[in-house]
Amino acid sequence: MHGSHVAIPARPKLPLANLDAEPIVRVRVARRADRVLINAHGMITIGPGPSQANRATPQQFAAPVTISKHGAGYAIRPAQGQAIAWGLDALQIITASGHVAVNGTTYPGTIMIHHSVPTKWDPTPTSVDAVNHVGLETYLPGVLEKELYSSWHPATFTAQAIAARSYAIVQHYANENRHYDMEAGTASQAYVGSNTGYKPQQAVLQTRGMVLVYDGRVVPGYYSSTCGGAAQDASIAFPNGEDIPPLHGGLRTAWCSQSKKFRWGPFTRDRTMLSARIAAWGKSTERSIGAVGTITSIQITQRNKGFRPAVFTITDHRNRRFNLGPEEFRFACNYASSGTKTLSKIPASQRLYSSFIDVTVSGNNVQFANGRGYGHGVGMCQFGAQGMAQAGLQPEQILRTYYPSSRIQRAY
Repeated sequence: MHGSHVAIPARPKLPLANLDAEPIVRVRVARRADRVLINAHGMITIGPGPSQANRATPQQFAAPVTISKHGAGYAIRPAQGQAIAWGLDALQIITASGHVAVNGTTYPGTIMIHHSVPTKWDPTPTSVDAVNHVGLETYLPGVLEKELYSSWHPATFTAQAIAARSYAIVQHYANENRHYDMEAGTASQAYVGSNTGYKPQQAVLQTRGMVLVYDGRVVPGYYSSTCGGAAQDASIAFPNGEDIPPLHGGLRTAWCSQSKKFRWGPFTRDRTMLSARIAAWGKSTERSIGAVGTITSIQITQRNKGFRPAVFTITDHRNRRFNLGPEEFRFACNYASSGTKTLSKIPASQRLYSSFIDVTVSGNNVQFANGRGYGHGVGMCQFGAQGMAQAGLQPEQILRTYYPSSRIQRAY
């Protein structure tokens, strides 16, 4: 279960007719790591990636094996025997069991090791990414295991399976130009890897290939922990969120009232510190608000049909105004920098769990009140789905509530 399911989504341009087989999805399970520890039962086979298959002969190594970047290639250090260096752009790791452990977590399928992509902040990275290549239906139980409580109703798991499959398919086809489709954490869908229980396995098996569809296209099945009684629009929450009826926000029946984050607050934050935190977030994301001075007012200048904030307008002591979307505002207020003591992690009692909040600047205090929900609020509310399931509603009714105008169809 997590409340910060936030992707950087692409527009869903995937006609259902283009799907005729289960895709192999690519999930980044280690990001910008100095080294990765690979383990398995039995021998580990490491070879070049498919694009350089003729550049090296796959070799077997005794577990465990440590892999790090070495020049333009990789250093492979087995538990026994000498280290070797391969000048390859990617490594492919397979095992006889079909399961590979990366830094202590076991994943089904194969693992690819890639050089981390240069960024403005790290133009010559010496780190690597580990990416799990796995069939979608094998991947999904590891998502449900992490996203839902094991005690929850089977109908909740069924609805979650269809939503998560739809989301993953759209991300898979939208991200073909990079070496991964999704992250294994809250930036995409939480994912535990191989160890899954009965309910996740059954929900995925019973819904094999089923996706949400609107106008002949697969709907990205966004979801978050608790909507607080109102959904957000994808087009408001995300940079490229699709403006289609299944992803429109608005008032929802408060099925999620059992959530501890259904209502939260109030609390007060220091205005000077909040100003510094928002400015630091702006600089780290290259937004104009990185230049914000001491904040003098924060106003909600636009709301959606469910009365959730859509635009926050921040004014500083120089009377400059900056507009932030709801998720930008939440991330900026919660921003922490590991290298800065003054921007340390915010205590739970003062954290914005969603942008569904009232805010007032008074003196050197910023007051947050009437907090509602946990997460971005787009699409399915997980606690709401559980509330509906407990009331006897079927998965189809749950999904129709949270993705209006969509329908369920089998893609493969």
